[in-house]
Amino acid sequence: MQAVASVAGKEAFNVSERRGRDRARPDDLNKLLSFEQNVTLTSKEQFGWTVAFVRRPLFQQVEIIIANPDKTEYLQLQEDGSTLPFYNIRTNDLR
Repeated sequence: MQAVASVAGKEAFNVSERRGRDRARPDDLNKLLSFEQNVTLTSKEQFGWTVAFVRRPLFQQVEIIIANPDKTEYLQLQEDGSTLPFYNIRTNDLR
């Protein structure tokens, strides 16, 4: 359900939570990670990076997004353990 709110004379849509009851970081995260992703995540965690959230799009690979300690930069862990910059961040994803 989407609610419409008026902001400065314009209509804005509030995106409802699509995650439902699932947590942003699942308890079984290690089961979702490949060996290469686990190695990369372990090395990034030594420098303060943490898993920000995990996206689970329908019929697609799971997307693991990590954030630096300042929460100013986000990277997506690829299946082969490499990382790519991730810019598609909404503040609601981080709650």
